[in-house]
Amino acid sequence: MKSSTFHLIIQSNDWILIRIKGSHYIYSKNGKTVPVPFHGSKEMGKGLEMKLRKLMELK
Repeated sequence: MKSSTFHLIIQSNDWILIRIKGSHYIYSKNGKTVPVPFHGSKEMGKGLEMKLRKLMELK
């Protein structure tokens, strides 16, 4: 999955972008803060994607 597509999924699940530091976007929801790497149209590794989905409770 492309990094940009994954960020759209995150935002559609009510996560709020707090700030951007370098190539990492920091999202927050219900007091939980999660840094997510952003590399535009590059493919995101499957392991990283699954780890973030589990951590952020995404479908």
